Amino acid sequence: MQDMNVSPRRISALVLVPLALLLGAACNPLGPPKTTVASVDVERFSGTWYEVASIPQFFSVGLVNTTATYSLQPDGSIKVVNSGRYFTKDGPLSTITGSAVALDSTNSKLNVSFAGAPSKTGPGNYWIVDLDPGYQWAIVSDPAGLTGFILTRTPQISSTLRAELLARAAAKGVDVDRITTTPQD
Repeated sequence: MQDMNVSPRRISALVLVPLALLLGAACNPLGPPKTTVASVDVERFSGTWYEVASIPQFFSVGLVNTTATYSLQPDGSIKVVNSGRYFTKDGPLSTITGSAVALDSTNSKLNVSFAGAPSKTGPGNYWIVDLDPGYQWAIVSDPAGLTGFILTRTPQISSTLRAELLARAAAKGVDVDRITTTPQD
């Protein structure tokens, strides 16, 4: 049975995040939407990713050892399981399960929802803006640039790789001045 440790704060995030993204997109000074990678092989993208850095979102404050696990479903949707621990590696577990749908055949623009089925229309709220050819790291944002996540297949990365990924994120329009390290023990 799926662990359902979802705090009221996480439930509030399910309602407020889409609204914030919508309002932010309307008044974003970052300019036109960024581009995404040419294509994503969902089977290769599936599995566990470690969030090594991100633009903090109110629903993730205090989380460490954050992971995102993606798995392709028979209907073509993608199961999304986000989890982390509060404050320390032994802190309370926070897990939320949702789903995603690709908006076109490139699979690089998705709508992710943690409350009901995701919409199959619109610009998407999860854009893969850069991706390692070997699927060892990914940079994810949204069309308004309000979010930014650096994901890797390992919980620790070198300072050289971190600098390279931050430079790549900046080149893709992610506000790297707002990115913070996500502790991974």
